[in-house]
Amino acid sequence: MKKTVTIAVVLGIVAGVGGRMALRSNAGSGHADTGSGPALVEQVAANGLVEGAQPEVRLWPEAPGILAAVKVRENDEVKKGDVLAELSNQPQKAQVKLAAAELALARQQLKKLENGERHQVRERAEADVRAKKSAYENADREYQRQRLAGGSASASDLDGAASRLTLARAELDKAKADLALIVEGTRAEDLIIARHQVESAEAKLQAAQADLAKTELRAPTDGRVLRVYGQPGAMVTPLSPMSKDPVMIVADLSKRRVRAWVEELDVARVEAGQPATVTADGLPGKVLTGKVAVVLWRMGKGGPESDSPTEMKDMYFREVLIDLDGGEDLPTNLRVQVRIQARAQETR
Repeated sequence: MKKTVTIAVVLGIVAGVGGRMALRSNAGSGHADTGSGPALVEQVAANGLVEGAQPEVRLWPEAPGILAAVKVRENDEVKKGDVLAELSNQPQKAQVKLAAAELALARQQLKKLENGERHQVRERAEADVRAKKSAYENADREYQRQRLAGGSASASDLDGAASRLTLARAELDKAKADLALIVEGTRAEDLIIARHQVESAEAKLQAAQADLAKTELRAPTDGRVLRVYGQPGAMVTPLSPMSKDPVMIVADLSKRRVRAWVEELDVARVEAGQPATVTADGLPGKVLTGKVAVVLWRMGKGGPESDSPTEMKDMYFREVLIDLDGGEDLPTNLRVQVRIQARAQETR
């Protein structure tokens, strides 16, 4: 009698476990197992959120400041690089202008050294040499005349002629030296210095432009402005624990994707290329189709919940990206339910 009772209890436990496993398989499957062997296809259920071609981008400035202008409104379409908002930045703009002027001056100086003096400058120097040479020859003749005059020339006249000759000789030597510099051209060391000055001016301009760019909030991609938080006159700061809201949110809505969170027990059954269907409580009767595009190589905690009282909540999920066929009218962050035609588990 005791053996009979024991066998009955064991059979009851086995039947209960088998029943629970069958219920779980049927709850996540669109295929009923009609016999032994592998099933052809099963559906993996997951919760998901609608997003654009890329996740939403929350924009903060790179520098703190007063928000001077917001150039877009919610739902505006923007192009990559468009200025969406601007901080008060008059000092930064002035620094850019100053650095640009210094760079232009340095480049002109380098160009002058590389090209050498203009031919008019050389002609003027040659004319100056001829004039100084003529003055020197006149002074020399006067000195020789005074010296050969003997006693008829006073000592002061001779000294004056000698001084004028010395001065004329010095002026001629200087004119010849100036002409030699022009003919010789720019020295190599002067060119090196001029090139370094250009490089320094370019770096200064780049630094000024970078400081100005920190005061401008630009679109990181083509897309649409989903939400504007910042208003002119508000004090804004870069992303930090103190900055709760961004200035605005932008997203690339050129297509729609669903980011689905596959439960831990189903991760091995999902792979890229599998077809999927998407529904939403807010869109009764509407079924969207798509295909698994990316299966992330990372498990994570948490995921969106459907608030269904029968929902089984796992702790770990694997994110899956599904490209939708259409769905351009879907708002981002819409909660949806996903059914993926996944690889079936083998039954024995």
